[in-house]
Amino acid sequence: MPHDGTGKTSEHVVDFNAARAQRMDEKRRNAERIFFNNLLSVYCVTGGDKLRPVEIIEVSEDGCSFRVPFDAANPWPSDAENIPLRLYFSQDTYLQVHVNIANSRPSIESGKRFVRYGCEIDKGVTSYPAYQQFVKFLKLYSEHAHKDMGDLTVFYI
Repeated sequence: MPHDGTGKTSEHVVDFNAARAQRMDEKRRNAERIFFNNLLSVYCVTGGDKLRPVEIIEVSEDGCSFRVPFDAANPWPSDAENIPLRLYFSQDTYLQVHVNIANSRPSIESGKRFVRYGCEIDKGVTSYPAYQQFVKFLKLYSEHAHKDMGDLTVFYI
């Protein structure tokens, strides 16, 4: 056993479960970013029935987080409730859930100002079970998805 210089024995224990959980969490976040940035459009319905685009950062069965560009002339509320959030899976179909803003904080990324919001999902709306299954799908997808490395050739007959 290794010694620590004081005559005492020191042991290093590697927690493989924690390391695996961390890798799976990183893989899940990467898979979610691909979905959010390439396959899904998300909008909030604001006053006057206007759609405002938001960038989803994370989702869970209990809540979600998103960010919007900072706009001093048209600020977002920091504690709004019952905000309709539309997840567009095509140009003309969406899943709508309602969120309550729990917290907000300013951020700067790539030289641009944003406000990031943490929200709770209203579990009482009829669309919640569909949202819940979407979140479960994302988790399973991230665990089982593979990156296409382009190493296969397509053969047409």
